[in-house]
Amino acid sequence: MNVDMATALVGFGGAVLGAGASLAGTWLTLRKQSEDAREARRYEIGRLAGEEALTTLLQLREYLETVTVPTGPISPDPWEEQARASLTKAAVAIGRIPGQALPERIQKPYDLARAYRYAGPRHPLRVRWVRLMVEDMISVLLEHLRQEELPKVSRNVEQFQETYDRRREAERRDYERLRREAFDDADPDFTPDDAPLGP
Repeated sequence: MNVDMATALVGFGGAVLGAGASLAGTWLTLRKQSEDAREARRYEIGRLAGEEALTTLLQLREYLETVTVPTGPISPDPWEEQARASLTKAAVAIGRIPGQALPERIQKPYDLARAYRYAGPRHPLRVRWVRLMVEDMISVLLEHLRQEELPKVSRNVEQFQETYDRRREAERRDYERLRREAFDDADPDFTPDDAPLGP
């Protein structure tokens, strides 16, 4: 092989390697830019969703602070429908926030706010219950939007969880007792019409 041919082959090989390296570098750069753009979109979607949820919860808190409720026994009241609608709207917005940390932290006060009937037999108790759970969710969303560490579960949430668990267990025991009493009083010879014939 003559020297000119060897030089040409070496030059061609170098050009191929250089072009390959350039293409690989360009591909890596484009991939990184695409990932950065995707992450920026996710952040923006999360920020907007967080702001929407925060606005909804702030409006709900303001509404609950000004609502007047009957002091008598429980009956359907408009504040309940407003609270449920606002909580649902906030939950939908929170569901669009990327990641699991925020939804997991907000789940407990959200569930407790929806279980407000365990607060007691009067509207003021139930309104206070929902308002305190909403305030906890607001504090979590504020820290999230500031990109700070999410706050620990508040004492209000812990106390309400204990109350909920205790009253829910009492409700379950009452239901079981009533069910047993109903079956104990039942006629043992009674056979429903659709019971199978014979043993």
